[in-house]
This record gives sequence, C-alpha cells and structure tokens, in this order.
Amino acid sequence: MAEITLGRKETLETLKVNIGKETYSIPLMGSLSLKETRELAKAKDEFAFFKKYIPEDVIDSLSVNDLKALTEVWKDESEKAAGVDLGE
Repeated sequence: MAEITLGRKETLETLKVNIGKETYSIPLMGSLSLKETRELAKAKDEFAFFKKYIPEDVIDSLSVNDLKALTEVWKDESEKAAGVDLGE
C-alpha cells in the first residue's frame, strides 16, 4: 500500500535578501502554507508579502527597480525550487 506523510518542513526554502548591512530571509512559494498563499494572491499592496519579512520602512526606502528585481528573483527561485512556472 502507498503511504504519504504531509506537513510543513522543518527547514523552509528561503531567498536571502541583503539590504545594506542587513540580511533578510523570505520563504519561497513552495514553503508557504495554503493560507499564506491565498493572502498573497488577495493582497492589494503587491509588496505586503515582503513586508512580513523585511521591515516596512526598509521596503519603502527601496527603488522601484530594486522592488522589481526582488519580485522577479523571488518568483524565479520559487519556480526553480518547486519545478513549476508560477505565471505572471
């Protein structure tokens, strides 16, 4: 008989983000719970997700190009880790 054990991994897959002298860890898509994924999909502020892991004042100080790069790298790394295309 087949068997499967489900549950969150002890070690989350993360993206390390260096801003100034600080380093922040942002979980990749595959490490998020269903609830977190739904919140991300419904967020009106597209950077609200990142503000959970990087202080809001730090996020607000980044340039639009920095935020675009952060979003793209997070998406790309999430796709690589999961082996799927997250779409646009």
